[in-house]
Amino acid sequence: MGAGCSGLILREALWEVSRMMLAGAFAIVLFIGLVVGDWMYYTRLNSDAGRYGYGIGQIQDRFPALTLPKLLRAFDANGFASLPHGVARVFPEVNRMVIRPTHRLFSMRFRTAWPLKGSIELLSDGDGLRLVCTKRVPWSSSILTFLWFGLVGFGTVGFLMTYLLQGGLDSLGSVLLGIGVTGVGLIVVAFGLLTVTVAYRIENTRLMLVYSELKAIVAEQQRVA
Repeated sequence: MGAGCSGLILREALWEVSRMMLAGAFAIVLFIGLVVGDWMYYTRLNSDAGRYGYGIGQIQDRFPALTLPKLLRAFDANGFASLPHGVARVFPEVNRMVIRPTHRLFSMRFRTAWPLKGSIELLSDGDGLRLVCTKRVPWSSSILTFLWFGLVGFGTVGFLMTYLLQGGLDSLGSVLLGIGVTGVGLIVVAFGLLTVTVAYRIENTRLMLVYSELKAIVAEQQRVA
């Protein structure tokens, strides 16, 4: 009787573990699918996807002698313009343009988890045009970054408060332990900030190179009669 009861309990426990593992695997697959889908839509060169992504900065330039018909001369029939280090596409019906660096297959250039693209609005400014470029990063990259910093930051603060409330200052050893754990948390946050900062500088340099190439083409079209 006891052996049969133990076997039933074991089977139920294994069943629960299997369900948890299946749920975890499904969550991982769903998470990966959402991230991949987010990046695929982010990299698309169409009008709606051009404004997709989290805006993290903005620059603008004015071209006093530029008109939309002049600008369109630099693009092919489908609105594309190939740049030395990227690609641009214009959507004249909504006065919008999108630019992004190109990453060739088997390229030695380091890619980060925070790619940047430029969403450019074409605004009339007197007799010319004003280009307002918003730098955008994939939503998944920005959300995961905020969640990671929140988890580490609030986790460290929460541990410190709980540790103090439970008498973490009662002895020298306890004080040293609290300082050590807090220090590790701060080091992790600092390393994360350094990683994000370096990645932003890399991706921003690439995007600004493409933007400067676009401005060169725009300036050339501006001089055309």
